[in-house]
Amino acid sequence: MIDPGAPSPAPLPPWRRVLRGLGHRCPECGRGKLYARYLKQVESCAACGAPIGRIRAEDGPPWLTVLILGPFLAGLTFISSRQESWPLWITLPALSAFAILAVLMLLPRIKGAIIGLLWAMNLDR
Repeated sequence: MIDPGAPSPAPLPPWRRVLRGLGHRCPECGRGKLYARYLKQVESCAACGAPIGRIRAEDGPPWLTVLILGPFLAGLTFISSRQESWPLWITLPALSAFAILAVLMLLPRIKGAIIGLLWAMNLDR
């Protein structure tokens, strides 16, 4: 728990909190877990007691994930459809599986980074 009588440490730069969120860690202390399940935030940090569950990232992470992956996946699909070495019935399902895996890997990291950014901006605290 945070001791109210203790002197407050120097404030961290926002990029440090964003990096902690990218690593699925508490943006305040960097030791506690950020998620209880895949995208479900913990109510409070187990290490420092910070109320992480009050931060609402909501629509930002999916939007940013699509914004990052969309152009890359569209270009990859176009390039692979122009190739004649592999049949289309193999390349398109393979690209679909790659797209699903890329979204599943990137979405929690983007959400963590947005939570870290919102925490650094003192929103919802």
